[in-house]
Amino acid sequence: MVFLTLLLPLWAIGCSRQSPPIPAEQLQIKINLLCTTCDDFLQCTRTGQSVESEFRLYRLREKSFFAQIATIWDYLIQWFHQKTNDRRPLTIYLEQGSVSRVLVPYATAKVDLVTGFITLPDSTIDMRDGNWFFAGEIAGQCRAMVRRDGYRWLRSLLKKSLPTGGAP
Repeated sequence: MVFLTLLLPLWAIGCSRQSPPIPAEQLQIKINLLCTTCDDFLQCTRTGQSVESEFRLYRLREKSFFAQIATIWDYLIQWFHQKTNDRRPLTIYLEQGSVSRVLVPYATAKVDLVTGFITLPDSTIDMRDGNWFFAGEIAGQCRAMVRRDGYRWLRSLLKKSLPTGGAP
């Protein structure tokens, strides 16, 4: 009886109807919902502007310690219920010419793999094609940056030099 009682919640999770996520092959911008220690960098440029003149950088930051602990549950139930959405801490940066600054230091981004959208405080990004929307209108394009390039950009913003190798 105890065994059946313990199995009941897992059965309910497994039998609940859930819309499937968009396959990763169909996404231009890929975000791993189970990586709690990952930083993801999204560089968005308005239509008609070059990346060199102005862009916004959305940094989906790693989760807090307790949120990372909670993700253990997400790993455990993947066999029964796949995680399709998540909330991530967010910082928004703005680069205009050679001037970079923090636009919004603390916010939250919502990632939804069923609809394929990342909802931000000021806009929305379509993960399928990288379109960037303000107030429902296409404002430009976004692309996922390689983490190393995102960190390099942050170091230059903070005026910190890149670490050099210790070996001669």
